[in-house]
Formats: sequence, C-alpha cells, structure tokens
Amino acid sequence: MKRLYLVALLILFASGCVSQTAEGIRYYGQAQYDAAMTAFQSALKTNPNDPNTLYNLAATYHQSAKVSLLSGQMAAAQQQYEQAAQYYQRCLSNNANHPEAYRGLATLHMDFLNPEAAFQLLLGWSQANPVSVEPKFELARLYQEYAQICMLQGRTEDGQRCRDTAEQYLQQIVKMEPNNYRAFRAWGYLKEQRGDIAGAIEEYRLSLLAYPHQKDLESRMAALTQ
Repeated sequence: MKRLYLVALLILFASGCVSQTAEGIRYYGQAQYDAAMTAFQSALKTNPNDPNTLYNLAATYHQSAKVSLLSGQMAAAQQQYEQAAQYYQRCLSNNANHPEAYRGLATLHMDFLNPEAAFQLLLGWSQANPVSVEPKFELARLYQEYAQICMLQGRTEDGQRCRDTAEQYLQQIVKMEPNNYRAFRAWGYLKEQRGDIAGAIEEYRLSLLAYPHQKDLESRMAALTQ
C-alpha cells in the first residue's frame, strides 16, 4: 500500500536556533537520523517549547522507526515509535492546530497498525475545530488510505464504507470552501478508484480551474482521456 506521509516534511523556522535546525534538516535529508536528532535536540535547548522543533524531532524519530521496522529491528522500532509519539504530542500541546503534527502522528499510528488511535486523534481534532477544513481533509485522507488497506485485505464492504466516508468529508470541505482544489483532487482520485473515470476527470478539471499549477494532474487527466 502506498502511504502518503511516511516521510514528514521538516519545517525551518526563524528563531535563535536556526543553525541547529538547518543542520538537522541537512542530516535528515542525508538519512543521518541520529545526527539529525542531536541537532534538533540542541535547537530544543534554546527554545524547549517551540512546536516546530518538537515536530522535527518527532518526524526524525518517526522515520527512524520506519527504517528499523523495515529492517526487522522490532525493539528499536518500538522505542523510536514511542519517542516519535511523545514529540508529536508535545508539539500539539504547544500548538493545538499543527497540521503536520496531526498528520504525522496519525500516520505513525497507521504504520504501527493502530488505526483506531489514528482515527480517534483526527476525529478529536475535527470536533475541537468544526469550522476548519484541515481536520476534515486529513480525515478524508485517512479514510481513503484505510479503504485501500481494507480492499487489499479482501474487506470490500469496509473499504466501500471508508470511501463513502472520505467523500462525505470532501463534500463538507467543498461546501465550506467551494474552490478548495485539494478537495476536488482527492475526490477525483476516489472516483478513479471506484472506476468512475468520467467523474474523476470532472473533479480533476474543477481542481485545475481552482488552481492551474498542477502539471502532474494535467498529465493524469491526459492519460485518462486517451
């Protein structure tokens, strides 16, 4: 299954610890995760409650956990998973609406086969922010991702229910923001998964009307119309 958020984006922020943060991002890009953690820990000493530094540490532990998991180092993966979860949670304690942290923590739970925790996390965020589209978008993404898992496991009815729920969240987003190109794009992908190619092309067209600078989507539409 293709996971959308396995490698989290690292945020460079303006503060007194920019040099350590930049160093950490460089090490992260080179897959030197221990060195990246050391750099981000140094940055954290300067500003212990900075949500972006906490997020950077969480993302690095998360990636390390994934590497350990793939290499069969289960004890190390579990320890890194716990560290990543703690830093994601600390980030959210200092910024209750940090989208990347919610996305990262939900993905972390999914990586370690705990979908219930992922859904509870995002549902709580959505309930606390009913007028925000971001939690709804992440819920739609999570339901879409989980639908793929269900389909691969042969749980067709569960997969269809998850796709239906994802579409419901996307509908809510479009009602709130009629020109949200990400919602149209995601909706198109869902329709494509269902085999509704004409519907997918229409949603992609609406996405491009709202935000034309999507070359990959243009290419996808061209491939579908051939």
